[in-house]
Amino acid sequence: MSHHPPGSVVAGGALVWRVMDGEFQVLAVHRPRYNDWSWPKGKLDKGESMAECAVREVAEETGLQVQLGQPLPTIRYPVGDKQKVVKYWAAQVMAPDAPALAARPPYKPAPKHEIDRMRWLTLEEAHRTITFPDDLRPLAALATAYEFGRLETRPFAVVRHARATRRKAWHRDDLSRPLAPTGYPRSYALVPLLACFGITKVDSSPAKRCVDTVTPYAEAIGVEVRLREEITEEAHAEDPEAAGERYATLLGRPHARAVCVHRPTLPTLIGLLRAAVRPFTRGALPRRNPFLPAGGVLVAHVRDTEDGPEVIAVESHLLKIHV
Repeated sequence: MSHHPPGSVVAGGALVWRVMDGEFQVLAVHRPRYNDWSWPKGKLDKGESMAECAVREVAEETGLQVQLGQPLPTIRYPVGDKQKVVKYWAAQVMAPDAPALAARPPYKPAPKHEIDRMRWLTLEEAHRTITFPDDLRPLAALATAYEFGRLETRPFAVVRHARATRRKAWHRDDLSRPLAPTGYPRSYALVPLLACFGITKVDSSPAKRCVDTVTPYAEAIGVEVRLREEITEEAHAEDPEAAGERYATLLGRPHARAVCVHRPTLPTLIGLLRAAVRPFTRGALPRRNPFLPAGGVLVAHVRDTEDGPEVIAVESHLLKIHV
């Protein structure tokens, strides 16, 4: 989650990368109005998350649908009497049949007077072509991650269930306790956010409030929510080791995954992720309970190694719901 000075102009963008004929390349766009070369980026629309903005802007400016990878350095610079903040991600082009595409809103191509050209650049070409030196900062982080084999990652999204009906107001089995009226809009707001990271697998505690939080996304991409009995509140309280083993199994599976959990189980899951953090990890795991607010999302970008999963980067998202 990001905090910016009041009045900041906030934007999202991505450095889309590929390896072509053994050569590492990054996609740049040309703005004829300013006659400059930069990375695809643009201002937030109302109600968008930064990640959604980055994906939409890449689509509008290049016609490419991308999946976000690890976050890159944020750029800040003055624009008149305000500060502009541009949050960047590494990104890759998605396959045309990727399930997450069904969960994304449509986009409108940028007009030619805004973006008239795009080019895949080698690192050497990028240093010669990109107009503003500040734009080379996220490129340097991208190149370093590639050099050390840390750029190929998969997302592991931890979703705390959206706000539920109060326990005192619910007199039936706790597993059947539903979301509160304010929880349902957040469950639908999660759909485009999870789609940004190309999530293809959805796991959840069997509790109704958890299942209902991620069902809109699962339905949007045409998959079933897989229920994991070991991670309910009650099961975790009785056997936290079994819950930890289930979390470890899910973390180690080679898919872009979201798992919806309860607040009391978060310390076990965060502890597991903390054990996979390395000195080079970008971002930081939350340190204080409850770790995530209701409906909050933590995305760990994971690399698989012979010694098990490593967390290469971490980011948190709390969506603003406009009603």
